[in-house]
Amino acid sequence: MFRTAFTLLATLATLSATAAPISIRLDGFAYGYAAVDTSAQSGYIGAGEFSGQMTSNGQTASFLTYCTDIYQGFSFGTTYAHELVATGSANGLTTRQEDLLGKLYTLAGRDVDTTDESAAFQLAVWEIVTETSNSLNTLSGSFYLERGASTAQRTLANDWLAAASSNAAVKSFSAQRLYSATAQDFVVFARVPPQPNLPSNVPEPASYALVALALAGVALSARRKA
Repeated sequence: MFRTAFTLLATLATLSATAAPISIRLDGFAYGYAAVDTSAQSGYIGAGEFSGQMTSNGQTASFLTYCTDIYQGFSFGTTYAHELVATGSANGLTTRQEDLLGKLYTLAGRDVDTTDESAAFQLAVWEIVTETSNSLNTLSGSFYLERGASTAQRTLANDWLAAASSNAAVKSFSAQRLYSATAQDFVVFARVPPQPNLPSNVPEPASYALVALALAGVALSARRKA
């Protein structure tokens, strides 16, 4: 399966400090969703990968993303102003969250292409960014599923969380938050540049990667699913 990608400006090696304002319009779920009710909100919400359009520095591209803020809402088809915020900043991911999200995406994010995988990955993202304890499981802790999602989706999310938390987990992608004070926040991933003189533990991706953003602009990368 192929996904087309366009380099809008120069692809930078890393995500860094806060970027210029970024306009985001989400159009729907890329692969459907699971209706879930969690300990963090009242009522059912949709868990799944979003697709939409992003504009930065006058350049526009399609992109895929997941929600990192379960408390605020948004409307499909509406354009919002977000900013890419640095990890460790007031509105950014914590270092631990970034590390786990990068490992989660390295493990599973590039191969998401079904409703079950889409819903499971979103559940895992919410668990990482919302859970206050060190134990990651969507069925227990301070953040947990009360109702909704299938057994397969819950099991897959927890399997991915366990693998991403293990000492054997590797990280070839970094994560960064797209923040808005008035709408949901989202996450984007970018490949971590290889370190000189160090072997790579993760092969070059064979399907797709989410949008990579940086101070100089926006880029998307594509890969073929094996």
